[in-house]
Amino acid sequence: MRETYKKIFKLLNEHEDEIVFDVKSLEARARAHLYGLELKEKHGINIDPKTITSTSWNRFGDYMSIGTYGDENKRSVSWSDDGSQPVNEMLLEISFPTGGYIFGQDYPAKFFQKFFTELKTYGPKYSDTTNASLYFSMDNAGKIFNKFNSILEKYNKENKEDYKKRQIIKKKEELEKLMTAQ
Repeated sequence: MRETYKKIFKLLNEHEDEIVFDVKSLEARARAHLYGLELKEKHGINIDPKTITSTSWNRFGDYMSIGTYGDENKRSVSWSDDGSQPVNEMLLEISFPTGGYIFGQDYPAKFFQKFFTELKTYGPKYSDTTNASLYFSMDNAGKIFNKFNSILEKYNKENKEDYKKRQIIKKKEELEKLMTAQ
């Protein structure tokens, strides 16, 4: 694919004055596509390479992104559990800025922790437990990236039952308060 792009851009650049295309823009798009192919073929990330728009940062759904971290890109792990920081590393970030709220407005902290702990079993290189963020090296990213949606779906299903139990406990506590307030 790389050779195909080289041939195409050689021809386009030779005729740059005669064509209507913005060659620089097309070249950037081609680099993003090649990067997408690398993510898929080298790192095992199950994506459509044509959907990749950048070689430095891409978002996948609400909770995952892949980007280069370090001083050069001005990206860091906000509150690294062990204090370590990436140095110009491409990482898969799985992050939950609202923490347990992803499972309901009652903020089920214990339930969220169970989910977060399972994600940690996939071996993140960096963890920011305070901000509910995990960072995976690209050597390890494909496994969790490809399983993430099914893990989240499993917990969403489990949460439906857990939510009912939490509501029962909450209602019992409210009823008990009402009974003792008389």
